[in-house]
Amino acid sequence: MTQNNTVELWLLDNVYKLGCPDESVEKLKSTGKMLEQRFQEFRSANPRMDNQKIAVMIALQLMQEVLDVNKTLQGYQNCEAKLAEINHQLTKQLENLKQ
Repeated sequence: MTQNNTVELWLLDNVYKLGCPDESVEKLKSTGKMLEQRFQEFRSANPRMDNQKIAVMIALQLMQEVLDVNKTLQGYQNCEAKLAEINHQLTKQLENLKQ
C-alpha cells in the first residue's frame, strides 16, 4: 500500500503542505522548485506585480505551453497514422510481388 507523505513547498513567499504518495515526493519537490523559479523570474521582470497576479500570469503561460504541446502531439499522431498507412500499402505491394 502506498504511504502518504506531507511535502512542503515554498511558492511566492508562502508554504503549501501537500499530501503525496511516497513514489511521487521527489517529483513534486522538483516541480515545486521549477514553479517557484518561474514565479521568481516573472517577479524580477515585474517587481510591482502582486503575488496573485503573478500566479495567474504563470498559470496562463503554462496553459499555453500545454496547448502547444498537445497541438504538437496531435501532429505526431497524424504523422504516425500516415506512416502506418504507407507501411500497410507497402506490405500489401510486397505480398503481391511475392505471388
